Amino acid sequence: MSNYSENDFCDKEEGLDYIFGYMGAVYGATFTRHWEKVDPSLVRSVWAKELGRFLTYKPSLDYALGHLPPNHPPSAIAFRNTCNAGPQIPAPPNFFLTKQPTQYEKAKTEIEKSKALEKLAQLRAELASRKGFDDEQN
Repeated sequence: MSNYSENDFCDKEEGLDYIFGYMGAVYGATFTRHWEKVDPSLVRSVWAKELGRFLTYKPSLDYALGHLPPNHPPSAIAFRNTCNAGPQIPAPPNFFLTKQPTQYEKAKTEIEKSKALEKLAQLRAELASRKGFDDEQN
């Protein structure tokens, strides 16, 4: 049984905003100075690449945010490894849709079935009459 829930997922940008907002609140200026001379879009791009699917699964992010190092912000790789130690990302449920026959298809099938049964009855009758004929000749 899967524990999949749509509410546990977000898009990558929301995930990045959530991580950076939380770590900014936890580490304060230490966090913002950490990438002071680096283009912010490059930082986000690298974090998005490193975190991959974890970035869209809130329970993994929450697990990693709950296990932050006390004195310094983690690298993207360290954060990913912590996410990896957290809850497994569930697969969405597979719904197998089966085609249900239409009323027309059901009626057509019944007609074909009755024709086939009628033909079978004719063949049986013919076979029985031949067998009787063969018995008379022997």
